[in-house]
Amino acid sequence: MSPGATWRALLVSAIAAIAGGEAASAAGNDACDALPAQEAAALMGAPLESNFRNESQPDSVNGHDHTTVCGWFPKGYNLSTADKPPERGVQLTLHTFRSQAEAKQFHMMTKNGPPGAKLKPVPGVGDDAVMEEKSFHGTNVATVRFVKGMHSAQVQTWRKDKSGVEAATAAAKQAAAKL
Repeated sequence: MSPGATWRALLVSAIAAIAGGEAASAAGNDACDALPAQEAAALMGAPLESNFRNESQPDSVNGHDHTTVCGWFPKGYNLSTADKPPERGVQLTLHTFRSQAEAKQFHMMTKNGPPGAKLKPVPGVGDDAVMEEKSFHGTNVATVRFVKGMHSAQVQTWRKDKSGVEAATAAAKQAAAKL
């Protein structure tokens, strides 16, 4: 896209957001903008060269949920085909809705995670943030779920050690600050 076309697209998006009563944020509706590669690598303390990216457009079938997923993993790791968790990685799933009420409703339906999950509150991360920890094949997985404005988000980190909890909290705070 040419610089002029990019500028026009940004201008149209900003005008539409203002007209809708919401100011556009730098991260907007994209998980990879809210958690770029350099920040992900810094959080994990090691290079994360493989990117997993997915997006689904909002429509009436999915409850007007615009979902973007951005994950960063060690070189060669493919989340789609892997048979075990990565030794390290970080992923942000961002659900953007038409209103704060829709985002909050989605968060309330998903924040508890799977049955039996033990949740802890996470202060300083959006609204109603909770963390869940579990272990798979010797890898610790920390998941932070929170809601901020029209966004319901989930940050997951994978680490062989327990430092994934701190990384998940830091990643969630960084992403929330951009929403």
